[in-house]
Amino acid sequence: MASEISRQNVEALIRKQITSEIIQGAINESAVLKYFRRLPNMTAQQVQMPVLDNLPVAYWQTSDTAMKRTSTMAWKNKFINAEELAVIVPISENVVNDASVDLWAEIRPRLFEAMGKKIDEAILMGRDKPQGFRLGLVDSAINAGATVASTNDLYKDLNSAMSFVEESDFDPTAVLGPVALKSAFRMLVDSTGQPIRGTEIDSIPKYFVKNGGWDKTKAKMLVGDFSQAVYAIRQDITFDVFREGSIYDPVTKELLYALMQQDMLAIRAVMRIGWEVPNPITSLQPDNSVRFPFAVILNTPAPTEHSVTFTVKDNASTPKAVEGATVYFSGTEKKTDDAGKAVFEVIEDNTYAYAVTNAGKTIKDKTSQFGAVEVKGKNATVDVTLPAPKN
Repeated sequence: MASEISRQNVEALIRKQITSEIIQGAINESAVLKYFRRLPNMTAQQVQMPVLDNLPVAYWQTSDTAMKRTSTMAWKNKFINAEELAVIVPISENVVNDASVDLWAEIRPRLFEAMGKKIDEAILMGRDKPQGFRLGLVDSAINAGATVASTNDLYKDLNSAMSFVEESDFDPTAVLGPVALKSAFRMLVDSTGQPIRGTEIDSIPKYFVKNGGWDKTKAKMLVGDFSQAVYAIRQDITFDVFREGSIYDPVTKELLYALMQQDMLAIRAVMRIGWEVPNPITSLQPDNSVRFPFAVILNTPAPTEHSVTFTVKDNASTPKAVEGATVYFSGTEKKTDDAGKAVFEVIEDNTYAYAVTNAGKTIKDKTSQFGAVEVKGKNATVDVTLPAPKN
């Protein structure tokens, strides 16, 4: 007869020393955490990250005694916001009471899988992303104009996507896509039908997302310089064991499990993580609105996009369009045109944070406008009023 595993036995299995194993497991499960550059652990909910925003300029001397000219460099701040990710794993006590079963071995893969999938969905596809996160990589590439329409020639599509990254002065380091792409790469052949070998496209690392976090209806693959995407973990992961209470579906509110009544226990894991794309200024592309270290190959037909149109005017008695205002939309930015408009595109329904400020001002300026806009199945518009320029 199997001996009983007590509550104390269960809690010993998930003591704090197991935290590093959870993190490593999530990294192995998640395409994002595997390829992004990891920063030191966060010590607060928000971390400020200085990013180079202005390059120095050198000048030729016109004579032996000419005065040497000076130049400046400038940085701007980007912020990594830690958002909470949680998962609950309910287990029958019949399993717990079976001493021949390694409980932690049963739980561990489910935690890794659940966390890895949600991280990849939010960061790659923008699906169900927290409001504190920037646009997902696919949406960010779309707004930078770094998109390729999928054709029957995968080799040329990859070359075009890599070219977008290189035009921003970054080097592509990997290709990301769904597992279904494996067969497409196996069929990369030359004009004689022989497999393509030894080229840059053949040798670039390829990672296929296996945890369900990639939506192949939205994008075929992502190409980019993955050293330019960073993440940090807020080191306050916690584990709790519950034998009483109810677990509800967060969307439908339907009761899923009543722990005491169904003789079950539940282990809850919580972690906090943040990420960003620094996207520093480069010599080849100083324009923030089109410079981006990633490009996306879209399916044909392309996924449905919804536009978010900002119209910025001043508060004069006869309002005029504000040209050159900077609109920061969920981590991306664009300047308003002569009609005071800036347009962004998103694939996923969500609520997106924004900030709008006059040309030459920072978002800390007291006249900046902040807010959030909901996109739900249709295009959205945002009207913003900024102070009229002083004479």
